[in-house]
Amino acid sequence: MRKINFFKIIEFFFIFILLPLFFFYKILPSVFVLPTLWILSFYVIFLLRNENNKALFDKFDFKDFLSVIKRFIIFSIAIFLFTYIFYEDKLFNFFYQKPNIYILVMILYPLLSVIPQELIFRKFFLFRYEYIFTPKALILLNAAVFGFIHIIFSNYIALLFSFIGGLLFIKTYINSKSLSLVCIEHALYGDLIFTVGLGEFFYHGNI
Repeated sequence: MRKINFFKIIEFFFIFILLPLFFFYKILPSVFVLPTLWILSFYVIFLLRNENNKALFDKFDFKDFLSVIKRFIIFSIAIFLFTYIFYEDKLFNFFYQKPNIYILVMILYPLLSVIPQELIFRKFFLFRYEYIFTPKALILLNAAVFGFIHIIFSNYIALLFSFIGGLLFIKTYINSKSLSLVCIEHALYGDLIFTVGLGEFFYHGNI
């Protein structure tokens, strides 16, 4: 039987359940979402600082990278078709209407949003909770909480896509043990979402 650490349970509840609800019910304003991610990232880095003296961003196997790219190509086609069928009016709108801002988002999204998310939801999550949950439960729970935090955007697209993305990202991280690789994968899908025109489902405000 796995030993229960009550501090970790409280920590889990606060980070992955309570904070998203604070933003969803506007107890915390949406402008604080990104700063909160980075504050949590510093907390995570503090806890991880002595993890076998490993660098946060490590090398990865080329075969793992190739698997990520192959899967990305398949999902890219699926996401394009989904957008074309259900949201044709949005297809490539952001790219065509605001090309300068689009380029900025392509660069800044991976740096400002993907890195803290992957630090928290993959590296920290696995480091902190893998001894509490069984492997299968860990994967499903990770995808579930990653989907759940996207309730702050108040739409089913963000919830559904994030749950699926959560499954992909946690499996990539478990298989490769590389934060670098999972950041690349997350950045690819995030930039794709903005490119095809679904970015507004994952963003507060106007861009």
